[in-house]
Amino acid sequence: MEQLKLEQVDIGYGGQPLVSKIDLSFLQGKMTCILGSNGAGKTTLLKTIARIIKPLGGVIRLGGEDVRQLSGTRYAKEVSAVLTDRVSLENCTVWDVTAMGRNPHTGFFGALGEEDRRRVRESLEACDAWELRDRPFNQLSDGQKQKVLIARGLCQSTPVLLLDEPTSHLDIFYKMEVLQTLRTQCVREGKTVICTLHEPDLAVKCCDRLVLVKGDRILACGDTGKIVQSSAMEELYGFSGRQFDPVLGLAEFPAAEGKDVFFAGSDENTVHLFRALNRMQKGFAAGVLHQNDLLFHLGKAMGVPMVTQKAYLPITPQQADLAFFRAADYEVIVAADLPDDPLVAQNRALARRLAAVGKKVMSTAEYKALLERQM
Repeated sequence: MEQLKLEQVDIGYGGQPLVSKIDLSFLQGKMTCILGSNGAGKTTLLKTIARIIKPLGGVIRLGGEDVRQLSGTRYAKEVSAVLTDRVSLENCTVWDVTAMGRNPHTGFFGALGEEDRRRVRESLEACDAWELRDRPFNQLSDGQKQKVLIARGLCQSTPVLLLDEPTSHLDIFYKMEVLQTLRTQCVREGKTVICTLHEPDLAVKCCDRLVLVKGDRILACGDTGKIVQSSAMEELYGFSGRQFDPVLGLAEFPAAEGKDVFFAGSDENTVHLFRALNRMQKGFAAGVLHQNDLLFHLGKAMGVPMVTQKAYLPITPQQADLAFFRAADYEVIVAADLPDDPLVAQNRALARRLAAVGKKVMSTAEYKALLERQM
C-alpha cells in the first residue's frame, strides 16, 4: 500500500531547485534507500519529506492527504526523522534522549506513562543500547550516539521512519545490526523506512527499493533487484566496465593489466587469491569458469579476462583449447583442486597439458603459501 507519495516535487534552497519534478511512491512495510554521490540532494530530499524545509513546488501526500494540511503534532505522530546534524544535549541521559521520541504522544507536561516507558525500553533494546540508558548522552562515542538517536526515532512509534546515513560512525557489526533492526521494523511492524546510505552494497542487501539521485533528477527508482540488474548503478557512480556485480551486490577495484597468473579452474582458495593479486596490482586471468561460479561474478566485476561456460554444462574441448592458448602467455599457472567430475574434467586436463609444455604449474594451496611468504 502506498504510504507516502511525492508528486512533481522540486527540492532545493533559496528558491534554487536542486532536484526537480520528483515523482516517488514509498510503500508500507518496505525499506527504501536513496543513493547518490555527495551533494546530490539525498539529505535535502529527506528534510523536505520531514517538513524541515519546504518544497519549492509540487505536493507531498501522506496516506492520500496533502501534508501541508496536517498539524505539526499530527505529522510528528506519522513521520519521525533521524538526521545527521550533530546533536549536543547537555545534562541529558540516554534514557532522556530516547524518551524525547514520546513527546508527540504525551500530554502538555510530557509525563511518561507505563506504555511510554515500555516503548523507550524496547527502542533502546532494539538498538542494543539499553545498557547505556543511565549514561550522559554527551559522553558517548559518535557510534553510541548514533544508536541512541535511532532508538529515539523508533520510540516515536510512527508509521514512517526517515534516516539520513543511519550507519555513519558505526563499525561493520553495528552497521549490519542497525540495518537488520530497520528491516525488522518493516517486516514485523509494517513501517515505511526511508534512508540514505553511502554503501551501495549494504543497500542492495537490505533494502526492498532504491531511489538513485544524479544531477538534477531521479535517475532510477523501483525494485532493488531490477535496478541492480540494469546499468543504473554504474551510471550513478561512474563505474568503468562492470565494476559493480548485481548478483553479489559488490563493487570491485578493476584488475591490473599484465600476464602474471592464469587460474585453471576455481576452488575455495581462488577468491582470496583474486583479491590478493588485485591488491598487489598483478595481472591475472582464468578459465574455464562456469557462469554460476562465485569466481566468475568476482572476475566479471574486476574486469578479469576469462574463458567461461554456461552453468551446469560440461566444459568443452574447444573452450579448454581457448583457455590453453591464453594461458600460454602467463608466467604462472595456478591449478585449482578440482573434483573428479565430468563438468570440470577439461580443466583438470588443462593443467596437465600446460605442465607438459613446460609452463610453471602450482596448486592454489602452493601459490597461496607463496604469496603469504611474500607479504
